[in-house]
Amino acid sequence: MVIGIAIAAVVIAGPKLMVIAVCTAVGGGISILKEEKMLHFIGMGSAFNTEKGNTSAFIKKENSLLLIDCGGTVFHRLQELKLLEGIQNLYIIITHTHPDHVGSLGDVIFYSYYILQCIPNLFFPEKERMEGFLKNIGVSSEMVRLHSSEIIDWNDAQLGKFRIEFLPVSHVDTIPSYGLRMNLNEESFYYSGDANNISSMVMNRLMNGDINRIYQDTCGLDYEGNCHLSLAKLCGIVPPEYRSKVYCMHLDQHITEREIKEKGFQVVEVYQ
Repeated sequence: MVIGIAIAAVVIAGPKLMVIAVCTAVGGGISILKEEKMLHFIGMGSAFNTEKGNTSAFIKKENSLLLIDCGGTVFHRLQELKLLEGIQNLYIIITHTHPDHVGSLGDVIFYSYYILQCIPNLFFPEKERMEGFLKNIGVSSEMVRLHSSEIIDWNDAQLGKFRIEFLPVSHVDTIPSYGLRMNLNEESFYYSGDANNISSMVMNRLMNGDINRIYQDTCGLDYEGNCHLSLAKLCGIVPPEYRSKVYCMHLDQHITEREIKEKGFQVVEVYQ
């Protein structure tokens, strides 16, 4: 429930739009607030930017929830926002296995299995790596369905048809990292995960309209060997006329939203 005049809120996946439908008590009627949001964000911070929470995004419609990444602060926020209530279909996409992206994955799986009595579908291209991680945190194979294809085609009764295409990205040398392109109800976006670059393929797709929006890991620090993409380098990659389609996320403590917007980019907002 939403506190204040709003008493209920859901995210509706439409053919061209993600719509927040808010039921209000004003005049006993219902008002619909429309925003072009393909994703909602539980957190938008880097690993050390705890004030903004671990970066994680979701799409929810009725009893279906799709979650991108599940860092250490995410399960608490899911509970706080009551996003898991009534969920019967849970999909979790993991971009890589750093703690700020998988730190509460076990909690979400356990809660889903024992409390919601729902077996989540987990998407990650590296089967053996994820199986090893799950085993080490005590998640047995019957608690989760792991899907490790690089391209996933799915049809959910509530969310509709969606496709996930995992794309390798440059982040660190110690573990594999992925961005993803997702198609949902005729809309397409690219989500970088943690990455210190945007490939020419992704940029070409944005410029030719094949991708409607980019969600990009962005930081203030700019130095050789940085495993995240600095705002300075982002400006060198994205021409000014396309910057309004790039939404910055995973922000560190060395950058402000004002700096990002002054360069023509957007900033994701944390769901309340």
